[in-house]
Amino acid sequence: MASTIQALPTEVVYLITAGEVIDSLASVVRELVENSLDAGATRIVVSLWPQQWRIRVADNGCGMNLDDLQQAATAHSTSKIRSSADLWKINSLGFRGEALHSLTTLADLEILSRPLGGNLGWRIIYGDGGKVVQVEATAIAPGTVVTVSHLFGNCSSRRQGLPTTAQQMKAVQATIHQIALCHPHVTWQICQNDRQWFTICPAATTGQLLPQILPQVRQGDLQEVKLEIPNPLNSEPLTPNSSLLTPHSALSTQHSALNLVVGLPDRTHRHRPDWVRVAINGRMVKTPELEQTILSAFHRTLPRDRYPICFLHLAISPDQINWNRNPAKTEIYLNEIIYWQEQITQAINQALSISSNNLKEAVHTTRVSKLLKAAEAKGSYNFNSQNPNENPKTPNSSLPTPNSLKAVAQVSNTYIVAEHSGGM
Repeated sequence: MASTIQALPTEVVYLITAGEVIDSLASVVRELVENSLDAGATRIVVSLWPQQWRIRVADNGCGMNLDDLQQAATAHSTSKIRSSADLWKINSLGFRGEALHSLTTLADLEILSRPLGGNLGWRIIYGDGGKVVQVEATAIAPGTVVTVSHLFGNCSSRRQGLPTTAQQMKAVQATIHQIALCHPHVTWQICQNDRQWFTICPAATTGQLLPQILPQVRQGDLQEVKLEIPNPLNSEPLTPNSSLLTPHSALSTQHSALNLVVGLPDRTHRHRPDWVRVAINGRMVKTPELEQTILSAFHRTLPRDRYPICFLHLAISPDQINWNRNPAKTEIYLNEIIYWQEQITQAINQALSISSNNLKEAVHTTRVSKLLKAAEAKGSYNFNSQNPNENPKTPNSSLPTPNSLKAVAQVSNTYIVAEHSGGM
């Protein structure tokens, strides 16, 4: 019987590999922006021309010298890992070295870069497979500008299978919002067809940044909690071979950080669980176990069929995470999941509890003081508790008449709390 197994042509291999990483305009933006963040950028400008399938990302990061630029788009080239042991010590957003190389198989790629402290910048155009086809010196501020043109131009079927332009732009916006929440110190400027689309200003904390992304939420509607929590005692590195990583690795820390931003359930909630978000070490991830933990913690505080606004960001020792589980790095394996669920539940309970420590002065003066305002002298009301069908000469013996009520508070401009001799 004749053999039916044969090696794929090189161009098919490239398209399959690229498809794991680059599958839309949003994925291009994500890959390029994550490179900018890894370079230490604090200002990122994203320009899109969707009808022309062109994307440009400019940053003020550390930049690259000429040698690095010539290697940047070759297959599996990266500055972030060196050996298999480094896969369990990942502190960067990118590490596989596939994004730029994949782009050269699907689009025209141009990179301009100048390192910090360098006197000269360089412009390089890459051909198929990441080969350098043009090099020239150029005037550029320190940082990097990456331009991707004619995306999927050599694969028209890929373009035809993508959503409409409006849907893709919505996906780009959602991608940038997710990344911005994880990196609130960064300034973002997004342009579409040479016009400013939206901007995100930097903030000291994620809680201060969130109202820019959810305009219907005000600062006073949010509660932010930052905790330092010890690593689980029984945790073991997730390496397939424990000899790959020493227990006292410089990147393995004794404590982890938990940053939680919650919408106070009496002020803000959602029809869908679309704002239960989890990020780990700077990247938004899909973790059904942790998302369900968050929903369970809010179960008794929200109206029926309503869902919380909650953003959870965990900074965990990298040897507790397996990032190499999914090409998009959105699905991960987290060691000691039950321990982290317990810590999240405790943090949410702390955020929802009212105490002098976590009650902001502004909230106290504007809302709580009104709620607890003492009744004025005119706040007494008399009502006749008699049944109108009864004889007025034979009052109901179980209810004294007249009964005196004293208003003590008003809630949400809706309810009046009043007290009388029998209770409230």
